[in-house]
Amino acid sequence: MPMVSFFHSSIGQKIALAAVAACGIILPAFLAFVLIDLAPLFVLRTIAHSGDLIAGARYNFVSILVLCVLAVAACGGIWLLARMVTPLVSRDERADADRVAGASKTLGRELANVLAVIRRDIANKEAYARSLANAQARLAKLTEAEQVRVVVSLLVAENERMRRASVDNRRKLEACEREIASLEANLCQAEKATLKDPMTGIGNRRLFNEAIQKAVNESNARKTPLSLIMCDIDHFKRINDTFGHAVGDEIIKALTRIIASSVRDADSVARYGGEEFAIILSGIGEQAATTMAEGMRRQFGAKQFSIRKTNQKIGRVTASFGVVEHRPGDDAETFVQRADAKLYEAKARGRDRVAGGEDYT
Repeated sequence: MPMVSFFHSSIGQKIALAAVAACGIILPAFLAFVLIDLAPLFVLRTIAHSGDLIAGARYNFVSILVLCVLAVAACGGIWLLARMVTPLVSRDERADADRVAGASKTLGRELANVLAVIRRDIANKEAYARSLANAQARLAKLTEAEQVRVVVSLLVAENERMRRASVDNRRKLEACEREIASLEANLCQAEKATLKDPMTGIGNRRLFNEAIQKAVNESNARKTPLSLIMCDIDHFKRINDTFGHAVGDEIIKALTRIIASSVRDADSVARYGGEEFAIILSGIGEQAATTMAEGMRRQFGAKQFSIRKTNQKIGRVTASFGVVEHRPGDDAETFVQRADAKLYEAKARGRDRVAGGEDYT
């Protein structure tokens, strides 16, 4: 059997990391920013002295620095998302890869839209600051009330323009937030699809890799029993060569149904590859797992297969099982290798048997 490569972090964790970096902080922070008063960014001082009106404005560089950090964080989120999502799927699951990549690109575009809104808002506030500075210079030189009134009217009009721009930016950001939430849901569905075997509907090799690593870690940490069953349909190549791959697929599905009906909801079942299956049993020792495997072996071996359309008899098909219990300190790779060795033992001893704590014939 081929060696098992293990993922030390799940796909969901990778996507969540990028989503949090790109969306979870930036959108709420910027939505709050565009709704607050302009005072944090600009300070307008009005001083009455000898009948003259003097206005002063200055930048709040801390706020501008925060905006720059948010923009850099958004760019980093887009880059991180692309790096994390691109290698999620294998060549054998190209359709799911296209779904993930498509959602990733769309999410990147939405984040770019967020950055564009942030840039526009910064530009608007800089223009407003310049208007205030110009007003300061002009007001300092005015002596007539009518002239002061004209300048104040211009400031009021500029303030109204800023208010409308902020409302527009808020609306665009809320639309981006809804779109990003929808894309995150699509990414989650695509992620789940990459963890399922399309033919049987149970977990695939990737799901097994993640589940076995998690189960081993929990068993080591909690000192709880953990068992692993590996099973393989006997002489499966002969079946494919004699009756065709379509018949072979139906036999795989039949064994899948038996396994699925024999395990608990808490157990993890995966198609390990071809006609081979892996069953992770948390909280169950080797003896109980061996008994469970024997029940599946008997149930599958009792079936008489035939081709429905032609009534051609296929006859009895059998499977072999290997069962091991996790040993303290075993890593996931060692654990799987031991189960594989037991499965080979069952094959070497004549097939149609369980090799485990209590061997059945």
